[in-house]
Amino acid sequence: MKFKIVVTVLSFFLADNIIAQNEADAIRYSAQSIGSTARSYGIAGAFGSVGADLSCAAFNPAGMARFRKSQFGFSTSFYNVKNTATYINKDLTDKKFNFNLPNVGFAFVIPGEDFENKKPTGFVSFTLGFNMNRLNNLHNRSLYNAVNSSSSITQNWADRANEFGYTPREFSRYSIEHLAYSTWAIDKDTLSPTPRYISAYGANAPIKVNQLGSLLTKGAINDYNVSFAANYQHKLLFGISVGAKSVRYISNSTFLETDVRNSPVKDIKSVELNEYVKTSGLGLNAKIGVNFSPNEYVRIGYAFHSPTVYNLKDSYNYTIATAYDFGARDPFDSLRVGQKMSTPSAIYNYKVTSPSRNIFSLALIDKNTGFIALDLEVVNYASANLSPTKANASDYNFTQENLRIRSLLNSSAVNLRVGAEYILDNYRFRAGYARNPSPYRNGAVPYVKDLVNNIYTLGFGIKTKAYAFDIAYVNSRSAFYTVPYTLDSNNSANGQSYAVTNNIRSSNIVFSVGLPIN
Repeated sequence: MKFKIVVTVLSFFLADNIIAQNEADAIRYSAQSIGSTARSYGIAGAFGSVGADLSCAAFNPAGMARFRKSQFGFSTSFYNVKNTATYINKDLTDKKFNFNLPNVGFAFVIPGEDFENKKPTGFVSFTLGFNMNRLNNLHNRSLYNAVNSSSSITQNWADRANEFGYTPREFSRYSIEHLAYSTWAIDKDTLSPTPRYISAYGANAPIKVNQLGSLLTKGAINDYNVSFAANYQHKLLFGISVGAKSVRYISNSTFLETDVRNSPVKDIKSVELNEYVKTSGLGLNAKIGVNFSPNEYVRIGYAFHSPTVYNLKDSYNYTIATAYDFGARDPFDSLRVGQKMSTPSAIYNYKVTSPSRNIFSLALIDKNTGFIALDLEVVNYASANLSPTKANASDYNFTQENLRIRSLLNSSAVNLRVGAEYILDNYRFRAGYARNPSPYRNGAVPYVKDLVNNIYTLGFGIKTKAYAFDIAYVNSRSAFYTVPYTLDSNNSANGQSYAVTNNIRSSNIVFSVGLPIN
């Protein structure tokens, strides 16, 4: 299975008869946010050894053991993303807004024998937690537009049709080449003795087209977990969390190409490709964590997240619509007629295994003043894996895609999170910084350094015996790159392709409320 449409981080990939899974899926389902409650967001997610927050169940469950009272909490988030896309030296900006609930949960504290003892000799307490944490927000919008004087997407469709030497009857009805041939966007090459295809512009025709593309994505990855934690002498804390991660991802993309040549040649007026993909599924995983406090001022933490095996289902379809100049004819002198055709709606099931995580944490604590905290999270993105389901075990085995994951993705990415909180009576003032490096190896794809995600956070809280209220502001800067299509090197455009550079500026305002349960 070879692909003619190449994309780096966010994918427009298409296969000959199924939706194409690739390293973009591995990255998408391996990414994780820096927090879920406003308190954790306020210090950029550096909560691995701090504890007593509902977000701990998703990051280091040992921190759940620091709750002294049972608590119910929920959070709301107002997420706004601004995307400036650059295509052939032309910038275009678009925005998207999303309201969501990043956290809802309970923590039930079960007192131990030494719960009231100031110098305990045994277990102080046990905590049972039930939580939903949003791990990744998949909402985004990209819009790009420019004039291309070198190539047309119809040439890409001709390349796809030429790949296996099929006759038109042998094209899969789920394929782009089937739609392109049926809507007259590509023609048979009348000079070739074997099945071969060319763009409806002709083999060596001059190209000048306005290309307008858009990509709208939405969805999220949520973690639903049950956690159990134990506090031994306030010095050693253990925690375990088991649960399910749900995936909901929808991608709508459009690529409209319009001929803008001042030419008497009657051929293509416009072509439009629409793609719809919906991914849903569930994955299971477990997390274990430990916190150690050699004294009341120092806390050291470690957490291990097992790989998550997602069972996913893609439902998808593609549509091509064409329009032609009045009087345009094909190589057999038949009058061209504009068409609009879609592939049948189809479903494909597969598995994605996301990598394990190791989180090392350190916090310096003064109960009356505040704390400074640091988390280092090590992720081997190259260990991600694609595989067929048992029902599809005889289907495509993803060997090429998994080799690509091994060769392109970073095997030792280290995510940094650092934050601080200052206490003034009942008020809490917070700030943090997080840095997530590119999931790609250096040199694997262009612009790797630009793919670093830098996150800056501020937070404020009020804590009383009756309630806790927190607010956080999160500013994130990142980038991703797409390539709408590429051409074979023997094509008249000489294998040229153009990347769409997407510079992302997102802001997220999170509110959280915590209420004690008597």
